Amino acid sequence: MITVEQIRLLEQKVHQAVERIDLLNQENRSLKSKLEHYQTRIAEFEKLIESFKKDQSEIEQGIITALDELNRLEDELDPGTSDALETASDTPEPPVQAVPESSSDDTSEQDISETDEALPETEVEAEAEADNPQSGELDIF
Repeated sequence: MITVEQIRLLEQKVHQAVERIDLLNQENRSLKSKLEHYQTRIAEFEKLIESFKKDQSEIEQGIITALDELNRLEDELDPGTSDALETASDTPEPPVQAVPESSSDDTSEQDISETDEALPETEVEAEAEADNPQSGELDIF
């Protein structure tokens, strides 16, 4: 036989289940609302991404067009330049040639004095030059 105590316990458990179902329904509605919000945001971001892709494509196309125009202009100004550039990139650069020295004694002395001025001076050389700046000779000792 069923007692009053058992009925009260059943009634209490049913009441707890109803409360729990209400809480779960509220949470479910909240999650659905968030889901809708996130789906809307995702759709907005997808539109932005498509817009950025389109803009990026237009930018790339503009750069390519500008480069083509520059190449065309370069070819019009100097038609041999583009061929020379293509071959130059395939071959190593030639070595730099030294400038031949002149045979004149005046110029060679001038070149030597300019070279000496470019070199760093020691303290002894600087003192000797300060003592006799007109001689043009360096007193090393």
